[in-house]
Amino acid sequence: MSKYDAFLVSPEVHERTVELADGSKHILHFRELPVSVYRKFQIAEQSADEDVRAGSMARLISASLCEPDGSQSMSYEQALQLKPGPCNALFAAILSLHGVGDKGKASPSAETSGSGTSSPSPSAKQ
Repeated sequence: MSKYDAFLVSPEVHERTVELADGSKHILHFRELPVSVYRKFQIAEQSADEDVRAGSMARLISASLCEPDGSQSMSYEQALQLKPGPCNALFAAILSLHGVGDKGKASPSAETSGSGTSSPSPSAKQ
């Protein structure tokens, strides 16, 4: 075993329980993704083309979501048809699997974002 094995993508398929807003729980399987796929997602998120940005999460989900044997379970075209809630739940599971974000949260909560100082209201500039 190399001292770098922990840094490399594992061929292992990971089982995760994904809970939807309605409370239903689904046992799903995910592959680890190499940094090149994750970087493509990050770059797509910054694209000037809104279609590229809109498809970035679907591309990541399609690459990671799999069957128990590791085979692809959802095409990019299918992932584009996901409802927003399930899409966010799958995305959070992928981020969690890869150790990105705070326990799978895709973005910081309103409580932790911002500077913590209030800005003066427009009426205060009199």
